[in-house]
Parts: sequence; structure tokens; C-alpha cells
Amino acid sequence: MQTLIAPDSGKKLLLDYTMPSQVVMFGILAVSVEDVIPDLPEIAFSTNLCLEELITNTIQHGLGNAPDHAIRICISRSADCLEIVVKDDAPPFDPFNAVPTPNTHADLEEREIGGLGVHLVRSLMDEVWATYDGTGNLITLKKMLQQ
Repeated sequence: MQTLIAPDSGKKLLLDYTMPSQVVMFGILAVSVEDVIPDLPEIAFSTNLCLEELITNTIQHGLGNAPDHAIRICISRSADCLEIVVKDDAPPFDPFNAVPTPNTHADLEEREIGGLGVHLVRSLMDEVWATYDGTGNLITLKKMLQQ
């Protein structure tokens, strides 16, 4: 199976994990994330929050809660950043462009429903983007590491 991380990128692949499209399986992934970056507990926590949000949305909205799809997560690390790539086989969707930024200053009663999860991901990561490669969605998250 082809890696989701570009070869010769100066990054070391830490995790290549494929999970079924079942939200209850997220706990195993969360432990795996913590295990591959034990020296970065705060970033592991943030990564898990982002992955849970993105994967839950994919399972519920993109895959209609179908339990028989595969979601692949790759995490790589270079000297200056952590890169997380999530691949699914849902219909093309870019949450970072399709979901409007919520107005977090409005009163709760006046706010639109939705968008807070994507806002959280944008807030916790330094770079986020999504593409479709013809076989599935690729969501890439980057977190810069302190030197």
C-alpha cells in the first residue's frame, strides 16, 4: 500500500494506521497517536481532538455511518513539524472551504449550527487543507514543533 507521506520529504513515518469507519474504534487510534509522540503530550492531545472531530464528521456525514469503510491515518515527523494525513473514500468534500467560519462572538441563540469542529481544527493546527485524489479525500494537518 502506498504511503500518504511523500518520499524524500525529510519526514519519518511514525504511524500508518487504518481503522474501520466506526466511531467506537477511535480509542485505539488515540492510544496509537499518544504512543508515537510520547515526548509531545500536548500535541498528541490536540492531534487526537482534531482527528476525532474530522473522522466523526466523515463517518456521520460523508459515509452515512456505514461501518464497512476504511479510514487511513498517517503521521510523520520532521525536525520542525508533525504532519497528519487522513484518507477516506467518501464523496469529495473539503471541510475547510465548505464549512463557514462560525461567529464565535455572537450570542448562542444567534449562531448558526455547525462549523465549530472545523474551527477547532483550524485553531489547533498551523496548516490545514483538503484535496481529492480521485479515490478519496485527503485531509492534511501540520503542526509546527518548537525548536
